[in-house]
Amino acid sequence: MKPSILLTLTATAASTSAFTLPFKFRRDTVSTDTSNTITPNRRLLHSPPTNTGGIAGSHIKAASSINNRPQSLRAGAYLPYHPPASTPDHPNQNQDMIQSVTGSLVIPTISMPISGPTAGNSVGEYSASLWVGIDGASATDSFTHPGSTANASCNPLAASLRAGVDIFWDGTLGGQQTPYVWAQWYPAEHSRGFLGFKASPGDELRFTVSTGPHGNSGGGVLVENFGPPQSPKGVDGKVKIPIATGSLIWKNMPPLCSAQASWILEDFPLQERPELPSALGNFTDVRFSEMGFATWLGGNFTGEEVLEKDKLKMLEIYDAGQGGTLAKCKTEGEGEKKGVVCRRVVEA
Repeated sequence: MKPSILLTLTATAASTSAFTLPFKFRRDTVSTDTSNTITPNRRLLHSPPTNTGGIAGSHIKAASSINNRPQSLRAGAYLPYHPPASTPDHPNQNQDMIQSVTGSLVIPTISMPISGPTAGNSVGEYSASLWVGIDGASATDSFTHPGSTANASCNPLAASLRAGVDIFWDGTLGGQQTPYVWAQWYPAEHSRGFLGFKASPGDELRFTVSTGPHGNSGGGVLVENFGPPQSPKGVDGKVKIPIATGSLIWKNMPPLCSAQASWILEDFPLQERPELPSALGNFTDVRFSEMGFATWLGGNFTGEEVLEKDKLKMLEIYDAGQGGTLAKCKTEGEGEKKGVVCRRVVEA
């Protein structure tokens, strides 16, 4: 069932495409929406490449590899949540699950890579996608769905609720393009944008995604744009006041595992070439901050509770066709400024 729309959404348009080595491609008609006229109708697919050479949604085998290392198109961090065992005083706490996930980031600038096999194509297109969500990070954690009478396992990659922003660089249009902010209940539907929601490189976005009980009765997404981080935030600089907001709600959607809180940088394919990942752009450092999640039985985890190294799991992007390791992440900073920072690299 399609989501109810709190703000009018842009239609998902057919997009441009790129090969692992970017190339010049066909353009679709530019939108007539005056708030978005400078951006051609290009869209990322927000799903794994179809040419996996293996099980869809799992580790994707590269067409060529180095040291037989599998392709991995997600960087960032995720925290697997395993509910505590039931006790006589709390008999249902073993059925607790993630209810909501939050995270903030400053939209990075993107440019043409200067090293690696994809560097130097002045008429190519490069992209990257950043998102916050429930599930969708990794299938490596064994997980049994709480309350399952059949002891059924659940794959967190099979479905996810997420909201994010895509960044693009296009040599045929002068370089960096307007970011595209989106939300998606994957794989039940394609991603959707927010009509009139403006965002620019350097703006600070905060994403909040939430689901119904046990992830099976729908959910919602809230996206807030606070403008540049150095802009006034409100009284004494402590209260953030968004300059733009967008929201969506869903009803009667396929269930989630609700087992992972995810803060992800991903190399998705473009819609016109779904079989291959897009050429990953060169971007300024991405910092996920204000990371937190809540559970249905009242758990609320923020700050060090999320960023503890023995719990938070890091991911990196590896694609032999683009030169090897392309993005690496780690925790950085102290106190309120502590978060997960992802950097663009090229390491064979």
